[in-house]
Amino acid sequence: MLTRSATYPDRETAQWATQQVVTANEQAVHRWLAQGTRARLTIEAAWPSRAEPVGRVQLEAELGEFYAIPDTGMPQPEIGNWLMVLADHLKKSIEEGDVPEPASPQTHWEWHTRFPETAQLLGGWFSQDIVDEFPDHAAALADYAATTHPQLVAHLVGELHELLALPLDEGDYALAAAELGMEVGPPEPFSYGAWFQSAATTLSSV
Repeated sequence: MLTRSATYPDRETAQWATQQVVTANEQAVHRWLAQGTRARLTIEAAWPSRAEPVGRVQLEAELGEFYAIPDTGMPQPEIGNWLMVLADHLKKSIEEGDVPEPASPQTHWEWHTRFPETAQLLGGWFSQDIVDEFPDHAAALADYAATTHPQLVAHLVGELHELLALPLDEGDYALAAAELGMEVGPPEPFSYGAWFQSAATTLSSV
């Protein structure tokens, strides 16, 4: 049993984009269905000509796995050359031990690459549809914990601790939440940072 939903400006766009995204990521969807690590999979739909994703497709089933879909913003024919340059830089960095200091993510892609499981939680459980699915934030968090493989929950807790260790202020936490797919504010009386800390503490005890 597989159901799908999407966040787009109108039904026609949503239906077209959902089919395009599912078809384009057919192998990832099949692996998700086969590996049994989570009940929901959220995939962002992006095109090289667009700086930001145009929407998200969420699939629900009995099983699942997440595979990030980066968008470099480059024309398709140029991506191969870009990957070769990137590989050279990585090789040089490994051989010479020249590793840049850790820094806060600056782009949408960087946020999702560094915090993939946080993006799954926020995009899949804390979208604008939360009010139709769960009575409150605590119930949504409990559903995530109950339907996600324990190893992924542990990975999320680690990501949240890493996020909280970054030199961010409350505005930065709000930006992080938005970049990672959260479409609702934190529950009263929490700030974004305090809610991230509360979520990490709650999931650590699961």
